[in-house]
Amino acid sequence: MTIKKPQSPAMEFIVDALKKNRKVAYADLKAKADEKKLKVFPIMFGRAQAMLGIVKSAKRGTGKVAKANASAKKAAANGNGSSKSAQVRALLATGMTAAEIAKKVGCSVPLVYMMKSAMGRAGKRGPGRPRSVSADGMDGLEGIVAAVKNNERERAQLRGALERIQGIIGEALG
Repeated sequence: MTIKKPQSPAMEFIVDALKKNRKVAYADLKAKADEKKLKVFPIMFGRAQAMLGIVKSAKRGTGKVAKANASAKKAAANGNGSSKSAQVRALLATGMTAAEIAKKVGCSVPLVYMMKSAMGRAGKRGPGRPRSVSADGMDGLEGIVAAVKNNERERAQLRGALERIQGIIGEALG
């Protein structure tokens, strides 16, 4: 026993109107719905037409996307590489030139170069990123003392620069 979800008053209105006149235009239906203060949208009109069999509609999951996914799964099962990027990566490993790879795969040469550069920089950092400091760089207590001395030296340099700036500003204002 299936329990049907009750339809909205607007959808019921559309279905009733389409049962009376299968060729009614959306604009006419919308005007009548506005008079009854019902919100009607084009998608509702299309679904009502599909429910009544006025227009053909494909079963869910049988459209372009489903077909593309099925062919991609089939290609992956056959070992053909499911995407152009996978094919480019595989051919880059063989040592072919970028132009040859682009021609074989059916893509542009810049795409091949982009894939090649992306493969080469897997572990590299971008510009402006500080180097990571490893814990083994500090040789016990001596490393810690050296780091503290270095920080004190930098602090003294910065304090001197600030005092010079303060003096310059004082002269300019005084």
